[in-house]
Amino acid sequence: MRLSCLLPGAFWFSLATSAAVVRSIDMSGLTGGPPEKYFHEAGFNPHYDGRFAQVELGYQEQKQALRNLVESFLSTFRDIGVETWLAHGSLLGWWWNKRILPWDSDIDVQVTESGIWFFAAYYNMSVFYYQTPRNPEGRKYMLEVNPHFDNRDQTDTMNKIDARWIDMKSGLFIDITAARYNLSHPGGEGMMSCKDGHEFHDTAIFPLRETTFEGVAAKIPYKYQQLLVEEYGKQALTRTHFNRHVFKEDTREWIPDPRYMFKPWGDRREEKMMVALVTGQDNQQKAMHHPTGNVTRP
Repeated sequence: MRLSCLLPGAFWFSLATSAAVVRSIDMSGLTGGPPEKYFHEAGFNPHYDGRFAQVELGYQEQKQALRNLVESFLSTFRDIGVETWLAHGSLLGWWWNKRILPWDSDIDVQVTESGIWFFAAYYNMSVFYYQTPRNPEGRKYMLEVNPHFDNRDQTDTMNKIDARWIDMKSGLFIDITAARYNLSHPGGEGMMSCKDGHEFHDTAIFPLRETTFEGVAAKIPYKYQQLLVEEYGKQALTRTHFNRHVFKEDTREWIPDPRYMFKPWGDRREEKMMVALVTGQDNQQKAMHHPTGNVTRP
């Protein structure tokens, strides 16, 4: 069972129409942060909303909560008619097995500028209740728009995230950024940019491709492989050992690497290894990392 909006009509409308007041109120519930920043994250983990979370979830519990988060978000945006597509680490997770990377604790999506103006006007601060077979207890999710979303300037570094889809029980969230046409971009016509600094030509995004993510209908950019290589490098698409996980080709699943199961986090050698993997510094990688396998994906 899915209820499109908890307390429909009056609840979300009364909050959405107070947008002019929201600018002067810290809606994120964390005191002491930069006053010009709208969204504030929990002190114990920057991928949790401190208003709804006091502790970080365990490994398996977090994975399930993120899957429910994705299901509810993609279903809702399909219902309200807003086009959205996977981006950044979530797109990389799709590349490997159409699932969230198990070490990733947030989801990244993008929308068009017209899309964010639409749901900012009609759905900001709406609370949605979902009860599904894989979420039998039910859970509330809130769509919250950063009131600074109308500032298109990338110099607004405190408000790179334009909106969030927030799990009101766990505090986990989906970061939503708008891809805007940049008419003054030196790259010429068709260039798009987000406030988080990512830039690309619209032909890399459109037409969007239909797919699935975590078993739910989803969309991805047209030139997804090009975007992933530009952001993460070629090794990110083939390396089967990363962040204490190993990719099992037979089951198409990332699982915890048993070599690290009893090793505490925070080891400097491990941190340097991760830098080498991300940046492609093979000399460092050979000196400090175990042999890894590679896989070529179509």
